[in-house]
Amino acid sequence: MALPGVRLAGGHARGSVRFADDPLDWRGGGPFPAVLSVASLWWPPQNVDLEGVVGFAVHGVPAPPEESREDRPAVAGLDRDLFREGETVELDGDRAEVTIVGVREIHVVTAFLQRRDGRILLLKRSEKVGSFQGRWAAVSGFLEAPTPLEQAYQEIGEEVSLERPALSLRSEGVPVLARNASTVYIVHPFRFETRTTRIRLDWEHTEAVWVGAEELGRRETVPKLARAWESVAPPPKS
Repeated sequence: MALPGVRLAGGHARGSVRFADDPLDWRGGGPFPAVLSVASLWWPPQNVDLEGVVGFAVHGVPAPPEESREDRPAVAGLDRDLFREGETVELDGDRAEVTIVGVREIHVVTAFLQRRDGRILLLKRSEKVGSFQGRWAAVSGFLEAPTPLEQAYQEIGEEVSLERPALSLRSEGVPVLARNASTVYIVHPFRFETRTTRIRLDWEHTEAVWVGAEELGRRETVPKLARAWESVAPPPKS
């Protein structure tokens, strides 16, 4: 699949991912040709050995994200945890994309339901679901409807038995990318205010709790649930 990023340097390259964990030693050992995954704080490269390196996948975005004079393709804005050491990737610096060879993408929706007191609904996934059993999540599901928003409404109705009149859409966030094995989930997040807390769970979940947003970091959740919430959370009160 092709991961969208931010252009730092144009061109095309194909190589094996290698993580650079030392700002003064980016070359390390093989395999070559190598695409280095590096921190944005270390960009652009200076006085480091780059023999055998054909491109860069930069996690984070340099400030400011100016295009460099680097003659190898470089794409920023990519989370480190989307890659695996040694796997093959293709960089398209002109289109600001990185393709991970052999990894599929699946689009899903995540719908946060929020009470008027600010607390949000978390659901514990049952042993009957196909992935992330026993973890906490918001209302979620595979994207099968014509639009992510339509799918969100559908999942809310199926999973907690709330219909549209009980909901008010408050925000829609930018997609969040989360990887599990050979799959990258493209998560489309939404936040709804609900006029009722009377819900009825279906077979996909065993428990439901209303919690403060800070609780997301204390529970074992599906990947990047907190990141999805951050993309739709209301602005802090001044």
